[in-house]
Amino acid sequence: MDRNRFVKLLVLITVIQVLCILLIPWRWFLAVLALLASLCIYRLYVEVRHFLELSEQEKISQAANLAEENSEYLSKESPFPLYLFDDQYNITWLNEKAILLQEKYGAALWEKQLVPAIKAHSATGEVNLGKENLRYRIDFDKGIIFIENISQEVAAIQRQQDQQAAIGFISIDNYDDLIDQKDDKEVSYLNSFVTTFISDWCDEYEVYYKRLNAERFFFTARLEDIIRMEKDKFSIVERLRKAAEDQNFPMTISMGIAYGEDKLEKIGDTAQSNLDIALVRGGDQVVLKDVSEAAKPKFYGGTTTSTAKRTRVRSRAMSTALKKIFQETPQIFVMGHRYPDMDAIGSAFGVSCLADFQGKESFVIINEKELIPDVERCLEEIHKHPELEDKLITVETAMTMVKPGSLLVMVDYHKPSMSISQELYDKFEQVAIIDHHRRGEEFPSKPLLTYIESSASSASELVAELIQYESNASKRLDKFTASLLLAGIFVDTKNYVVRTSPRTFDISSYLKASGANTDLIQYLLSSDLTSFLEISELVAKSEFVTPDIVIACGDEGKAYNNVTAAKTADTLLSMNGVEASFVLTERSDQLVAISARSSGKINVQLVMEAMGGGGHFTNAATQIKDKTLHEVKEMLYNELQSVLKQEGATT
Repeated sequence: MDRNRFVKLLVLITVIQVLCILLIPWRWFLAVLALLASLCIYRLYVEVRHFLELSEQEKISQAANLAEENSEYLSKESPFPLYLFDDQYNITWLNEKAILLQEKYGAALWEKQLVPAIKAHSATGEVNLGKENLRYRIDFDKGIIFIENISQEVAAIQRQQDQQAAIGFISIDNYDDLIDQKDDKEVSYLNSFVTTFISDWCDEYEVYYKRLNAERFFFTARLEDIIRMEKDKFSIVERLRKAAEDQNFPMTISMGIAYGEDKLEKIGDTAQSNLDIALVRGGDQVVLKDVSEAAKPKFYGGTTTSTAKRTRVRSRAMSTALKKIFQETPQIFVMGHRYPDMDAIGSAFGVSCLADFQGKESFVIINEKELIPDVERCLEEIHKHPELEDKLITVETAMTMVKPGSLLVMVDYHKPSMSISQELYDKFEQVAIIDHHRRGEEFPSKPLLTYIESSASSASELVAELIQYESNASKRLDKFTASLLLAGIFVDTKNYVVRTSPRTFDISSYLKASGANTDLIQYLLSSDLTSFLEISELVAKSEFVTPDIVIACGDEGKAYNNVTAAKTADTLLSMNGVEASFVLTERSDQLVAISARSSGKINVQLVMEAMGGGGHFTNAATQIKDKTLHEVKEMLYNELQSVLKQEGATT
């Protein structure tokens, strides 16, 4: 209250006192009381005015004292390091904890971590500095950075992760073959050898194991144990194989391991699935995967060619299962991979023959815009056989025909992205797979049937064997389809030079007995002069990466078909001293393709898988988009160096 308003209040009180004296009885008593009240009010006013009229110097002094107390607290008592900075990213003030932090890390913290965070306007983040983990929070309005040491928090999270449960299965790839024609004493010695080796390995990592049966083991561990195994690249696979060779046992093992925070049941199922993947990829390897759906499997080993696991019992079981599926399916569609070769065409018409045996309608899907010369000649011959020509349909026609319950049989491939049409593939709810390539990371989610045998020479061999079990006097394989199947085997075995087994020759004999025409096959697989000249041109452009690895690269802007690239790779591999060949070419769909071949010294499948492709140990390929030939060549060089370095480390 100011002085004028207070004077007016006193005047009003005085008037009231005068009126009380003149008009009210006992007026002298009331006048005294009013006077005393006035004096009290005046006294209060004087004290309030005195408080309010403290000098500006006193206010400044009090504020300075308070600021000094707060500054001293922030400097010495604050539990967090504090940075103050200006618009030029310079430090203007540090508390004692920040000074110690700055003295310890200097530019590694401020200039390399915090300044970029300020420039990027990153309000929060984490910084790793050796053994210390820091979390920062930036107030851009006040120019303050708060630092929190979260090393203990990170360590606790890491300890929790390391304690995640892990389950693994170990399988002897070729146990039945090993014990065949061995007496009880030799089998007992073999079992003792394997058990001792695996027991010593489990003791090394302090994990619990149990032998489930003659050829399979189970173990449980913590993630930290698996990490140690992974750092050693699961060397037990290589060590056991070499030790078995010293004992004259051609033995290999495979493992499927899973870990994570899910239920043990889910971890165990994933581990079993990983083992299945390892086995269909040919064995002699480890498949490791986090149990989460988004995680990708990791592959270790796989340095030897596939061990033949296919038996007549398994083939007959697959034949029975496929027969049952066909009987319950109203429509059957068969589709190979993009730019199909003779193996894809032959196996597709072979599956259609199996559908005929069950009296089911079947169709072979093909895209006539994506054909190689071999298949173009094949289609010309198919058009001469109306009963087979009627089975051929385009992608567009198939899109209109697919209905609920329709079945898609994928032949000679198992990666959905390699389908002739991804859109068409997505329309099918039921899928069956017949393939001879090692199983890769990409795979249909829930196929009705999976028949993948990487030890087989070709998909045509697998399908022909199924036909052999189904055929009888009333259900016979026609001569032209037999010729297509045999042509598929010819192509994938390079005229019985690679990936052949006794079963390959057995099936070839059956196809020949069924009327396969070798003259027709020779015509279908013959090369024209243009292709021969292109092959010769690519061979002339080849260069050695190492004394036994050669790479050939086509011309920029020139499109080559898959057959030309594949035959060039085969030609290079046939040269004396060449153990592996890689042919890089551009395709008409703007992709850069690599055809890889190996005599067995180098696993070209691992190289191609690392670049997004796949295949076999000795025969693989990939296609890469949005890259030039030169860029893909550099990628291939780097991947080869990595593989050669790993192989050098294990030998």
